[in-house]
Amino acid sequence: MRTFSAFRSRLFGAFLVIPSLVQAQAWLAPKGEGTVSLSYQNQFVVDHVFENRDAYDIGHILSHALTLDLDYSLTDNLAVRAALPFIAGKYYGPAPHQLTKDNGTYQSTFQDFVTDVRYRVTKGHVAITPFFRAVIPSNSYPYFAHSAAGRDQREYHLGTNFGRRLDPWIPRAYIQAQYSYAFVERVLGIAPNRSNAEFQLGYLLTPRISLLATGQGMYTHRGLDLNINLFQVGLSDEQWIHHDQIAKTSLLDLGGGTSVSITPSLQMFLTFARSVEGRNGHLHAAIVTIGVSRSFGTKPPVEKTSLGLRGEPGPEANRPVVCTCSKTR
Repeated sequence: MRTFSAFRSRLFGAFLVIPSLVQAQAWLAPKGEGTVSLSYQNQFVVDHVFENRDAYDIGHILSHALTLDLDYSLTDNLAVRAALPFIAGKYYGPAPHQLTKDNGTYQSTFQDFVTDVRYRVTKGHVAITPFFRAVIPSNSYPYFAHSAAGRDQREYHLGTNFGRRLDPWIPRAYIQAQYSYAFVERVLGIAPNRSNAEFQLGYLLTPRISLLATGQGMYTHRGLDLNINLFQVGLSDEQWIHHDQIAKTSLLDLGGGTSVSITPSLQMFLTFARSVEGRNGHLHAAIVTIGVSRSFGTKPPVEKTSLGLRGEPGPEANRPVVCTCSKTR
């Protein structure tokens, strides 16, 4: 019985260790504990997609992102998170937006501050955790370029995280999902608000090694379609400059990865994803993320391996979920 309880503890800890597309996990660490994560992401874009979903190779985009992420629990039910990526990207191909930016050399800048607050409203095996997230550009970086770091728009997300262990049906497995609605800053009178959905299916292969499958989708409710057969994809001069900000973009990325627990407080992770469908934007030929996370807090690491989370059966204390979603457009 003691062996089974210890294994369940390791299993739940793995839910929080494993890298994920889910940016704000359903499970929270105990009060006074948190994680700091550093990740590197390589993103490669080969094809652009337009209103008919057909893909066209009109030049390639290679981006690198280095992200520092801090997550901390103020109480057992309330946690805050902050992150900031540094992006370096370049475009090489026959159709640059700006020669000064898309000239085949890397353009680099800090991207958007991301901060969220989440509150868990349930106890037990099922975790339901609503959240509010703000995305604020850290500076006025260029947005009209294939090599741009992002869209340079403020966003405010309202959403909910859901998590559940799959025992007794699938022992050593869990599922976690997230939905949010993003209120996006208006440009030229258009508010390209989006729905975002993410999921993670994880499995504890050994007490130290976890495997997962992931998915991330987005759908823009209002925006402009881009027609490859028309000059400036059918947009006016003013709209063309802002087309990445106001396009009616949709995208679906699928992937998987692994996480290895080096010590009770130190984890490494590696994930891969690629786009399987998209519209009015970029398709990711590859998104590779590698990183390390370290937990910290009021309890020593030895104690963390045996403690439950707010008295629930089986959970280890603080183990991070690291965002591996695409950092650039």
